[in-house]
Amino acid sequence: MVRADRLQASGILLIVLVIVQFILLAVAVRPLAVRVREHRGAAAVDRSARLAFGDEFGDFIRFLGAEVPPEGRVVVPPMDIDPTFGDVGLVQYFLFPREIVNCPSGAELPGCIRSLVGTRTFILRVGGFPVAEDVPPSKGYLPFSADWGLYSPR
Repeated sequence: MVRADRLQASGILLIVLVIVQFILLAVAVRPLAVRVREHRGAAAVDRSARLAFGDEFGDFIRFLGAEVPPEGRVVVPPMDIDPTFGDVGLVQYFLFPREIVNCPSGAELPGCIRSLVGTRTFILRVGGFPVAEDVPPSKGYLPFSADWGLYSPR
C-alpha cells in the first residue's frame, strides 16, 4: 500500500513537472521562435546580428557594411569602453572581409587613433569613443544614431 502511494505521488509529481516545463518553454521559447520566424528570409549575418543583439545593432551593421568598402579597415574601441563593439572577433564576423583593428585597453588613445589613419581607414564611433578632438581632420563624420556613427575618409 505504501509503495502504491509512492508510485501515485511520483506520477503526479512527474505530470506537474511536465506541465511546468511546458509552460516555461511556451513562455521562454515562443518569443524567440517568433523573432526567428520574422528574420528567416534574411542573410545569415544579418539574422545573427538582429537575433543576438537587437534590430538597432543589425541596422548599424548593415549601415557599416554599406559605408565601409570590403578593402576598408575599421578601428573599433577598446573592450573596456565597449565590450560588444570592442570585440575584434565579433565585429570581424559581422563585417568580413574588412580588416578590424583596435586600440588595446590601457593604450594612450589619442596617439593610437592618430596612428591609424589612411584613405581606407574608418573609425567606429560608439560609447563615447573616440573623443572628437582625437580624430584626424582627414575624417568626416557619418552619423547613424545619437550614440553610433562612423568617421570616414573624406
